[in-house]
Amino acid sequence: MSDLIEHLAQFNRKERFFLVGFALGNSTFRLGDGFRSTIGQAIGSTLPEEAFVAMDYHLDWLYASLFLQAHGGEVGPHSNAEKIIHAQQEDIDLIVAYRDAGVHHVILLEAKGATGWNNRQMASKARRMHEIFGSAGTAWEHIVPHFVIASPRRPQRLAIASWPTWMAPNGSILWIELAMRTDLRKVTRCGVAGRSSERGQHWMVVPA
Repeated sequence: MSDLIEHLAQFNRKERFFLVGFALGNSTFRLGDGFRSTIGQAIGSTLPEEAFVAMDYHLDWLYASLFLQAHGGEVGPHSNAEKIIHAQQEDIDLIVAYRDAGVHHVILLEAKGATGWNNRQMASKARRMHEIFGSAGTAWEHIVPHFVIASPRRPQRLAIASWPTWMAPNGSILWIELAMRTDLRKVTRCGVAGRSSERGQHWMVVPA
């Protein structure tokens, strides 16, 4: 296991990761062949079976792992004059990392299912990606970042003009289809006549 991947793994302390891995009998979150093939086609690379995978991974942890990799693992204190460590829980839905021919590939995957893409939220994520990897994704030697989004349908209204160029290579996002049931439902508050209302004293089931 490479130093970067070891650093990434040591920060990965979300209980949900360990619980889901335990429940599914897949404690190391090994990727399925279909997913590896789909992501590999999207980024133009081949993902190994033993790639590091984590979910809901904090962006502070990502930056710290990259910094430790580049500075011999020294734990600090380190200056935060550039304020890249935000001390908040902004995260990426799924991170995949592996080493190939001396280069670490770091795949950052953001997913939306029943809810739509929000330009304000994505602009915030893009700013963080710029802070961590730079505009061209070359902030760290021998590190290649990839940004992939997953949803049932390809987004049509994402404003990507201000994103770092590596997040949208050739002006286009890297997208994979996320298969989901089409009959999903949700609970909403409403009035007695069934009209949706945040202050409603009733509730009903509607399509998600």
